[in-house]
Amino acid sequence: MTAPTNSLIPVNSIVKPHLLSLGLISILTLNGCVSNQSLQSSSQSQTSPLPPQTQVPANQSNGYAHNERVDITPDHPVADIEQAVEKQRFEPIIWNAMRGNFELSRHYLGQYNDYIKFFEQRKKHLERVSERAEPYMYYIYNQVQSRQLPYELALLPIIESGFRPHARSHQRAVGLWQFIPSTAELYDLDRNWWYDARKDVVSSTEAALSYLQKLYKLNNNDWLLALASYNGGIGNVYKAQRKYRKKHNLSNDSNPDFWQIRPYLPRETQSYVPKLLAVAHLIEKAEDYQLALAPVANRPFFTVIELEKQVALNQVASLSNTPLSLLESLNPGYHQMATPPKGPFNVILPIDNAQQLQQKLPSNPQIYAVQWQKYKIRSGDSLSVIAHKFKTSTGAIKALNGMKNSRIRAGKTLLIPIPAALVDTVNKQLAGKPSQGSVKSASKPKQPTHWHTVKAGDSIWELARYYNVSNSTLCQWNNIDMKTPLRIGQKLAIYKEHYRKKLSHTVKNGENLWVIGNRYGVSSKDIAGWNGISRKKPLQPGQVLTIWSKGAPSEHIVKSGDNLWLIAKANQLSAKKLAEFNQLSLNKPLQPGQVILIPINDKQS
Repeated sequence: MTAPTNSLIPVNSIVKPHLLSLGLISILTLNGCVSNQSLQSSSQSQTSPLPPQTQVPANQSNGYAHNERVDITPDHPVADIEQAVEKQRFEPIIWNAMRGNFELSRHYLGQYNDYIKFFEQRKKHLERVSERAEPYMYYIYNQVQSRQLPYELALLPIIESGFRPHARSHQRAVGLWQFIPSTAELYDLDRNWWYDARKDVVSSTEAALSYLQKLYKLNNNDWLLALASYNGGIGNVYKAQRKYRKKHNLSNDSNPDFWQIRPYLPRETQSYVPKLLAVAHLIEKAEDYQLALAPVANRPFFTVIELEKQVALNQVASLSNTPLSLLESLNPGYHQMATPPKGPFNVILPIDNAQQLQQKLPSNPQIYAVQWQKYKIRSGDSLSVIAHKFKTSTGAIKALNGMKNSRIRAGKTLLIPIPAALVDTVNKQLAGKPSQGSVKSASKPKQPTHWHTVKAGDSIWELARYYNVSNSTLCQWNNIDMKTPLRIGQKLAIYKEHYRKKLSHTVKNGENLWVIGNRYGVSSKDIAGWNGISRKKPLQPGQVLTIWSKGAPSEHIVKSGDNLWLIAKANQLSAKKLAEFNQLSLNKPLQPGQVILIPINDKQS
């Protein structure tokens, strides 16, 4: 697994860090503290929260079309040139550098008055968030600038997570940008025992901005609708537009904007966009609102270093003289106190500390002298028994796992440090004693369940997919090397009864890899690999994909009296799963003759 990725200079024993634009520190209240509270904004609020010099009459602000651009043609060329020169001057504080560039907030001024008042009453919250943003803000701001995106997008983590990289919502959204699992998978944000890229500052920022750019295009180049889609899902935005067209008797060619469809959106999404605009406005006019933002420097805060070998994060902190709490806040994607066993992987450090690590690494090769393995505690285990098993000490295990005492509980997982010179010895010992906690190799029957005769066009890769096993397992069964070409007529032993079927799927409008994978019971990563395509690239209607599935979904023709519950029960499924698979509502009655697709049931396969 590769941890945070971007174009970096690889580093072996001597680190050559690639400087990234970034800067900020921690974060504040989660989405639920502020953004989950719904307000109905009104441009006709009696008590206007706007300072007198920025008050815009409601009848003016309501006239903006969603795709209208502000006229920036100078009426006074000399004054305009002076302003342009002033704008080019370097601002040492990042908030000052951003001011004057919040075009969306300025364009819709007057549409979100209630949310200005909302945040006026929560200025302490915004001030704490600005403090937490310090390690991250410059990098995010720089990425937004380089992509020529609206500056408001750099403030989106304020609304999403309060700039808390460990933030988690009730919908399983995680990180600064609050990615849910399905969207994370589309943008290659890996998740495993060691690492969650949704919490990685660099990877998640790149994915979030790419996703927003895609949503912008899908919403006819409308940034407010793109933001609403990011929060509530593009399906809900399209549904709200359909409802608006129907109520106002408009053609399907019309494109209602955010303010028009707002009443038809989910409640949280109704407040999500105006909250972002209000925050941008308060930062723009911080002095007028007496908002004391943290003085975040307009310069890079951290460096990303790529390493090829596994290291413990506390050793990195010690060598680089970085407080462990700061190292963890810059590397929130790592779930354990060590990087994954197989590199390359990235570690983020403050610039000055990264230079110290760079200088000390050549004379401290022992940082690589230990490897780490995970171990699931079994009944009867003790810390001393585990330490003896892995040729290490109880103190090393306790230090690595942050344990205050030696109490352990069966079923929990420990990270075990093993001296690099003894790794092979320990693995051989554990392999010879499966009862000692090693992972047993997959058992196989004494006799093959099937013999496969190699035909023209067969390959190890294709046969492994067909028999639903890995390439290495198929080779082990037959004592052959993966690089050895197969011969026509050659007999291969198969120790498994479950085969996969090679199917073709023609992409329909609105489908993506995740939807298709759910339909056939496979992962989107597998589909991308089978077809040599990127998971980030959208599919085209009519595109034909190869699917290696346990079988194609069967069809059920609805008869009079049928409902989802009865059909699901007859096929050993839940009604909820069947409804989701067919993109239907549980409450919507079925029509006789309607075709219901039955997903592959793992219990039956």
